Amino acid sequence: MRKIGYVYNFYNKNFVEKQFIELKKAGVETIIAEESNDFEQKEKERDKNLNEIFLLLREGDCLVIYELSCLGKAIIQLGEFLELLRDKKIKLQILNKRMSQLSDELYCDLIIEIAEAEKQIISERTTRGLEKARREGRIGGRPRVSEETIERIRFLYKFRSYTLREIAEECNVSLGTAYKYVQEE
Repeated sequence: MRKIGYVYNFYNKNFVEKQFIELKKAGVETIIAEESNDFEQKEKERDKNLNEIFLLLREGDCLVIYELSCLGKAIIQLGEFLELLRDKKIKLQILNKRMSQLSDELYCDLIIEIAEAEKQIISERTTRGLEKARREGRIGGRPRVSEETIERIRFLYKFRSYTLREIAEECNVSLGTAYKYVQEE
């Protein structure tokens, strides 16, 4: 079993050094760390590095991190990432856990369950919000194009030789909508 470590480059240099020290103490042979201090670049680099690590890891390997915040993911993203590791049969070793009495596997299972619950809560809230909006007469999405407007689009194109751009302006629709109804005929 290989141990591959990941170090998140926080702005706090002492914390970065602490991660390196703890990973080496844990017997990690390969450590991948971020290079950038630019926040937007960091986000891209972190995802690139995590993908790189994910490709390096094989079944039975172990990804070692100092703590969960080092992955830099929100709870739902974290749950999905942990599920990917589990599906690939890769262990995750967390050196500094808030609940040290739990095994790493149980800890990850708990996070995955919390992430799933969060997804369900968001979905339920969205559904309730849409239902309430419909009851109040607010309908989401693009407004429908009336039959009268559709006929006008086709008439202007066929008999008046208007361009699609002129039709869109005349009928107060997008260029794509004008194109759609001209093509349907």
